[in-house]
Amino acid sequence: MTTLPWEDNLLERKVESDLKDLPKTIVAFANSVRPGHIAVILIGERDDGTVAGVSNPDNIQKRVREECDKIYPPVLWRAAAYEIEGKACVRIEIEYSNDTPHFGGPAWIRKGSETIKASDECFQKLIDLRSSLVRELSMWIGKEITIYADESTVPKEITREFFGKFTYLFSHRWSGETIATIVSVNSFWVTFQSNSEDGTKSEPLSKLTLTFDDKRNQLKIIIAY
Repeated sequence: MTTLPWEDNLLERKVESDLKDLPKTIVAFANSVRPGHIAVILIGERDDGTVAGVSNPDNIQKRVREECDKIYPPVLWRAAAYEIEGKACVRIEIEYSNDTPHFGGPAWIRKGSETIKASDECFQKLIDLRSSLVRELSMWIGKEITIYADESTVPKEITREFFGKFTYLFSHRWSGETIATIVSVNSFWVTFQSNSEDGTKSEPLSKLTLTFDDKRNQLKIIIAY
């Protein structure tokens, strides 16, 4: 199963003298941060945990603003100065924007502790997330949801004559109401893991109707035959 673009490390420390790739890092974080999560860049801290500080936190924040203004679509970010060990540093927080992919040149994502250029497959996943349906389903990956089998869409039995009489009976792949977890989603199908069955089941997006399970306070998906 292909991993999603947000499944990597989203914390980076930088010293003031190493900000030449700051725009690339901001774009990578904006394209990789999971909905509901925050990516963080700490300027003034080294990778080994020691603190270097910055000479002028206001200038750093101004530079961050200028770099973010060059990114399209706009990213959701905020920056604030903080002090540690008596030294001034700057913290940048970046959130999922609902408008991925972002560009400041190529599309960048995070892989482990590195910023890399997005592959064609990963780029397509970022595009897929702009679909309102895919976006909403993606928000529930790894979470419990309710699945309801729409029995009204199951075809009636069909009888055929072929060297005798044969009756074809149809049944829904899902039974009644089921609690499941969304495993993965793309622009064509979504894969579920039922809490009561082994293995996974995938369904095309065209068969899904999204609503909400108010009783359980979770997403509810009605699946047609």
